[in-house]
Amino acid sequence: MSTTLTHTGLPEGRSRFDLLGLFETVAKPHFKLSKTASALIRHYILKTSDEDYGRGRVCTVWGQVCNTARSLNLTPRSINEAERELERNGFIRRTTGVNGARSGKRCEGKVIWASGINLAPMIERYRELQAEAEAIRLRNTALDQCKSEIRQINKQIREGGTEALRLRADVILPDGRTARINELERLEDIRDALAAMLAELSFAPRAQKTSDASEENCAPTYTENDYKISCSGAPAANRPEAHTPELQITPKLAVSLASESFRQTLDMFGGLNWPNIVEASYAMALSIGIDRRSWGLACERFGRERAALCVIVIERNASLHSSHRYHARQPQKCLAGMMRKEVAGNLNMTGLIRAMLAQRPIAEPKGRAFK
Repeated sequence: MSTTLTHTGLPEGRSRFDLLGLFETVAKPHFKLSKTASALIRHYILKTSDEDYGRGRVCTVWGQVCNTARSLNLTPRSINEAERELERNGFIRRTTGVNGARSGKRCEGKVIWASGINLAPMIERYRELQAEAEAIRLRNTALDQCKSEIRQINKQIREGGTEALRLRADVILPDGRTARINELERLEDIRDALAAMLAELSFAPRAQKTSDASEENCAPTYTENDYKISCSGAPAANRPEAHTPELQITPKLAVSLASESFRQTLDMFGGLNWPNIVEASYAMALSIGIDRRSWGLACERFGRERAALCVIVIERNASLHSSHRYHARQPQKCLAGMMRKEVAGNLNMTGLIRAMLAQRPIAEPKGRAFK
């Protein structure tokens, strides 16, 4: 059977080598293709010409299986198995003739007809391969960043912790090494567990102070002097105007930062006070994907009132449009990031709250809870 199966061509400015590079990037990690299948695609693409990848052209190779096997130092059976694998995964189409016969004809560099291995399906998937390659790149970046954070936290535990804590760290991360761990979810669990241990060294006194005090009368006070108006919570460089007055966070001020959804939730809990704000924050945390364990860790590290403020900030940003600069796509990871910054000593809650106040003037809270 001969065919003139054409395709729509590669995007403008892209070549067959761009296509090959994308395929080799995603073949193993995403599509789980064998090394033989990847080697075979490379062999076939190198057998084509640049003109075969233009719109409306035919991109087919028709070399005999035995010759291909000899070129790759493989057996004909391996070639046939790899071709079936590629066809199952939608990268080639076999258009061979009777008994697998392969042949074709070129005229002035253009394939007129051919029976063999057609690469049109792979060409049509260029943008899909491009997206998958970018996803793999981003995932690898996240893996590297998470491993770096684990190394830093583990180092702090070993330098400042007790023997008991070091033994616990060894259970969480055997041998203290992450090189062989490539599952992002597992690495994040290890990082969060180690960060919780580090918090035992650094924040037990602070947690005791905020959690045991009367929630009704002891609102959190922030006295950091250096701040920058941004929504990152990162501290600013030293500036002449660094000496700022204390920022006393009252229940009214805290709720003025919240979204309308949070206010409606708080209305169901009763009066405007810290215990009700904490309970409303816990309910909102669960509704936006922050689990009970993360909420408990936040309360342990920040105290209940400060943890509630963190949720108010995250929930408000989660309600922003997905294209907004400060949209919180993964609230639980945002809370974990704030806790890590607190561990590192560079969470600037004062700057963050002042930035929010600058963006939205304090409004009189509405609803039964605020009368």
